[in-house]
Amino acid sequence: MPSDRFIKYVPVDHPFMVEAAKAREECAGDPLYPVGIVMVKDGRVVARAGNGFNRGPGKVHVCPRIVLDCPSGTGYELCDLHDAPGHSERMLLAAARESGVDPVGSDVYMFGHWWACEPCWTALIEAGVRDLYVVDDAHERFSRDRVYGETLTPSVKSVSLVGFEGGVLEEVRAQLDELGLEEVDEDADVRCSMGEDGVRCVLAGEDESVYTIETGEKLPQQLKNVLRQL
Repeated sequence: MPSDRFIKYVPVDHPFMVEAAKAREECAGDPLYPVGIVMVKDGRVVARAGNGFNRGPGKVHVCPRIVLDCPSGTGYELCDLHDAPGHSERMLLAAARESGVDPVGSDVYMFGHWWACEPCWTALIEAGVRDLYVVDDAHERFSRDRVYGETLTPSVKSVSLVGFEGGVLEEVRAQLDELGLEEVDEDADVRCSMGEDGVRCVLAGEDESVYTIETGEKLPQQLKNVLRQL
């Protein structure tokens, strides 16, 4: 954070924070850590956006950082959905420009995180944004553990396992039990097929794999991490 800038705080029920929460639901394209944001000028919302390149909800995305259990702050090169150009602040400025809104003197309300990264702070400052607001309990409300506890829950209900054998099969079945997923032979929500190059995970009705896991001793845990995101 720039030394001359300070994040400001408002209650979660502040009218403009309520609008930022709506933007999180409707605009955020990052299913793992959704963030919504609005720009306020002259007492009204003039632009809104979400992170994940503002692509909106409902799109499947399997983050390699989650699959590989990357420690916090590492592995960002593995997944560009979370890159700074797609953060909510940058998307908001782009939305404002597209709408012909001058951001100079505006305030920004963000729901879904507790801070802005340096590139986003710089972009906000250069655009003339005055203040950035988050909810007063953002550190707790949007902690990594709490957010992931909500978002890393599978929406699929059934899995078919093809080509799994022996100890690996038993380990994978144990992971399915932990996730509350049912193993079925046909009409599964996701089909996981073991081959020479690893495990291909294909959603029902699709031909292309949504993710392929390399063969290795961590395969059962990594498959669990994939399924948590589906």
